Amino acid sequence: MRVVWDKTSLHLVCAGANYARMIRLHNGDLLCGFSDRRGQWVKRSRDNGWTWDKGIVIAAKQEGGDFTNAELLRLQNGDLLCFSDFRPFQNHPQTPPLAFAIGVSRSKDDSATWSALELVFHGGARFADGCWEPAGLQLPSGEVQIFFADESPYTQSNEQQISLLRSFDNGRTWTKPQAVSFRAQQRDGMPVPVLLRNGDTALAIEDLGLSGTFKPSIVRTTPGDNWKSGAVGGDSPNRWGALQTPLAPHVYAGAPFLRVLSSGETVLSFQQAEDGDMQHSKMVVCFGDESAHNFANPTLPFEGFKTSAQLWNALFQKDKRTLTAITSTKIGDIFGVWTLDGKLVQE
Repeated sequence: MRVVWDKTSLHLVCAGANYARMIRLHNGDLLCGFSDRRGQWVKRSRDNGWTWDKGIVIAAKQEGGDFTNAELLRLQNGDLLCFSDFRPFQNHPQTPPLAFAIGVSRSKDDSATWSALELVFHGGARFADGCWEPAGLQLPSGEVQIFFADESPYTQSNEQQISLLRSFDNGRTWTKPQAVSFRAQQRDGMPVPVLLRNGDTALAIEDLGLSGTFKPSIVRTTPGDNWKSGAVGGDSPNRWGALQTPLAPHVYAGAPFLRVLSSGETVLSFQQAEDGDMQHSKMVVCFGDESAHNFANPTLPFEGFKTSAQLWNALFQKDKRTLTAITSTKIGDIFGVWTLDGKLVQE
């Protein structure tokens, strides 16, 4: 699989926003969730992403911190969930200090209204002990899962694991967290889960212990195991470097985002900086096989545009032949969430 990007399809979703994710609603409209003005917002498009309605606030800014990392999940029963990360200000005079937390909001009317955000997990109060970047998945059984980066078990070290919360009632109650990915003395971060065609769950993560600085790795479990065998370690056969051609150790390649195409093949994006400086990142898109191996054929969707760093990227398949790249960057004089469409070509 490869993609040919259409430079005339560039669109601004929201000025000033960042960290955007996109889904399709039951009626065919698109919904984009993002962080803006210290809160979580969504916008709807009724014309397949060419124009966007006025934003709806899901989680407003809170005294003492920000809500960020909006992630959207459409459930089998028709409800929508939006996952959020609460990040307390480190200099706020709160006693006791506010803690990092993972939150969930629900819409039962295709995003017209949203429930008050419920905090379902609390990390530590220090930046070094936080929890980050929740992302959700629903299994065919109906089980709903939230994966997130979690520093809270490692208050005496700089390690970080991927933790999992489970719900068996469509997100109304949640289990205690369990570790599903952990490389000792390193940092696993920014999980994005997908269901592969064979039923396995694959997580794209940024892996600090693969080669030099952050690189994309894939972590896997089978339907029969469903993470019950414990955290996938650095040497496990259920963890592998995502890229067919490894990057040099000094190259930064973080914040991966994984999707399964309608063909069954997989597509991965990440932010890459050749000099190792995240603030020089460009969005890269690669294609892998049905088992999420051998990602290759890299392209740069926003190449040719004068941009700032292209960060916190995502992908969305609009239809059988159209892939949408989503980035947070400055183009011209406008910083915000931008999208670009490409045509998928099967070779």
